[in-house]
Amino acid sequence: MSASPPAPGPLPADDSVGGTSSPEAVGASPRKGLRLFASPGVSGLLLYALVFALALTPVPYLLQTPGPVVNTLEPYEGVDLVSISGTQTYEAAGTLDMLTVAVSGGPGRDIFTVQAFFSLLNGVETVVPSEAYYPLDTTRDQVSDRNSADMMSSQDQATAAALGELDIDYDTVIGVSEIVRGAPAEGVLQPGDHVLAVDGTPVDGSDDGMQSVREAVVAADSEVQLTIERGGQTEDVAVEPAAPVESDGQKSIGVVMSPTYSFPFDVEFAVEGIGGPSAGTIFALTIIDMLTEGDLTGDQAIAGTGAIDASGTVSPIGGARQKVAAAAASGADYFLAPADNCTEVLGSRGVEDLTVVRIDDLSTAHEAVTDIAEGSIDSLPTCAGSGS
Repeated sequence: MSASPPAPGPLPADDSVGGTSSPEAVGASPRKGLRLFASPGVSGLLLYALVFALALTPVPYLLQTPGPVVNTLEPYEGVDLVSISGTQTYEAAGTLDMLTVAVSGGPGRDIFTVQAFFSLLNGVETVVPSEAYYPLDTTRDQVSDRNSADMMSSQDQATAAALGELDIDYDTVIGVSEIVRGAPAEGVLQPGDHVLAVDGTPVDGSDDGMQSVREAVVAADSEVQLTIERGGQTEDVAVEPAAPVESDGQKSIGVVMSPTYSFPFDVEFAVEGIGGPSAGTIFALTIIDMLTEGDLTGDQAIAGTGAIDASGTVSPIGGARQKVAAAAASGADYFLAPADNCTEVLGSRGVEDLTVVRIDDLSTAHEAVTDIAEGSIDSLPTCAGSGS
């Protein structure tokens, strides 16, 4: 909605009509009542109104703030965060904190100028342009779907890494990590499904296996028959490929496939409302603790972060500054940090209260936590400059 145009004001004193000078120009007495001014009180009110309006103006930024700290070895909101069934497990006790970052703003969620300003002054929070993370046309639903897919993938990767660390065999299969909204697969397939065969031909989670599925979809005259595993049950489903307008006639069923895993027992995660891949390392350590005798962490308070892949390689994450602050505030003594996050971690508020342990892979993290529990900390691979 546009505002009504302002009413026209008086003509300026030097304005002329038809070549004749105005009275002020030829010495006539000045007219009364044309001089306008605002009192100091009115000017102040206008200034306050302008500042208030600017403070409440939405801005295209994200605010990253410290989020909840969750001990993965204890129930969270009355529910076990990680549960394992179908194999021998051992009671795990101690403190192994998963750290989170709360994000305000982004697609579908406004933040305001005043929030961004005070976050810049805070020293713990981070202000970044939304488009640094999301294309301008990204919707809130797409962000939610992506976060959920990343979390689901991180759980599978963490489980695979943990089993690999413990020399437990598992199979690689094709996983459905995301369903495109409105695509043919919507309502037929679900994120988390495992694709075991296409048109009766078995496929695995290799690049060749996923390529076989793509080729079958493109070549299909009508429906593609998929054998899937869902919740431990195997079933056959049919999906009819379509050619989206933006695909130049290329048929698709609208799924994002990725290598995932078929494990010899069930590992379940209860992480409602938490997304992203950065909990992978802590999840893997939690699984190791549950599958081995004794308390992995001893009586030490350990927190950490880091994305992880099936091979056990730990990758850097975003929000390290916020996670350090959260770990320190929660009373952690040790912070497991991906090696490539060391510089950011060491510049974070609260780091002086922590011993920051540099981790490159799950084996390094596993060994470090074991050493911490046993009190053998002299040889820990720390980020230089952390506390002692």
